[in-house]
Amino acid sequence: MRLITFTLLFFLTACGGNSSSSNEKITTDTLIFLSTSNNDQLVLKNITLTWVSEGMLTCRASGDWSGDKPLNGTEEVQVSKIGVNTFTLTCFGEGNRQRETSVEVEGYITERRLIQQAIGNTNVNREFFIRYPEQPVENLYPVVFVFHGAGGNGEQELNRHQNILNLIDQGEFIGIFPSGFDNRWNVSGETNADDTEFFNLIVNELNTSSIFNTNRIFAIGISNGGGMVNKIGKETDLLSGIAPLISQQSEPIGNLSPGRPISVYQVNGETDDLVPIEGGPGVAGTVFMSAQGSAENWASYFSCNMMPSEANVSWGNFEVLEFTFSGCTNGVEIKYFVVKNSGHNLQFENQINLFGQIWGFFVRTTN
Repeated sequence: MRLITFTLLFFLTACGGNSSSSNEKITTDTLIFLSTSNNDQLVLKNITLTWVSEGMLTCRASGDWSGDKPLNGTEEVQVSKIGVNTFTLTCFGEGNRQRETSVEVEGYITERRLIQQAIGNTNVNREFFIRYPEQPVENLYPVVFVFHGAGGNGEQELNRHQNILNLIDQGEFIGIFPSGFDNRWNVSGETNADDTEFFNLIVNELNTSSIFNTNRIFAIGISNGGGMVNKIGKETDLLSGIAPLISQQSEPIGNLSPGRPISVYQVNGETDDLVPIEGGPGVAGTVFMSAQGSAENWASYFSCNMMPSEANVSWGNFEVLEFTFSGCTNGVEIKYFVVKNSGHNLQFENQINLFGQIWGFFVRTTN
């Protein structure tokens, strides 16, 4: 895992050293230097190796690069695997003279970044985690934010949902897993952090890299995180789709107008006592819209057919009521599910590959 707070130049040298044969006379007129532009890099991306030798006749690469090399040179090489990639250069002089040196570059697919944000009178380092595909091959990937529930953090959420990681490794998107201030999201006064601003700061940073398609941003949120995706869906115009899970809009958020049409995939538990589907006071004193009213609220903004289609479906052992608002602006769609005999949990998640269904919905209903 990589922590970025500044750019580090990693430089290793070797002069003489333990690689010499035992009968070699160590002299000062033979040496080699090898350096790398980065000491860590995204897998399948390139770093630059630079080397200089003196008093040598030939050089050869080994480890995670290969071939004969000139006595002095610069070459871009690929970081080919997760973990340590070792690039070794061996140069040979007259007689048995031999010099060898190596640099190590860490190949990563999970990266921790920090963004500074003013909260009250204090500048706070806010963290988020980026999970790349195991073998990134495209130049531009859609982005999916995953917002944890109260008491969690981004790293925990990243490690909790294998089906999300599977989609990432299939090259469907890059995952962003932010951490809430004091382990929660400020949806209705839970903290004094401006988490919509935090979201915007992350997107601004993603815009500095060509690998992220910030015209295709989606957000999935669980519980308190579900409230957060409803909030940024209303307070920004950066999202193409959201999936609030075991949550719905609070009454204040319901009064806001969204910045653009987005698709919504909302899931609620029939017996949820923390975020009750009938609305009213819930967890932490938040006053919620009803789950149905929240879905209708989204549909009304996008000129959807306000008479949703209804279906009874099965999610593994769970019976589910499915409501679909179609005919919406720009082809977006609003789906609302009630999972029978289910409370404030996602115990049905792995029975149906919930996140695979959500991603398929996003792909189908957004441009």
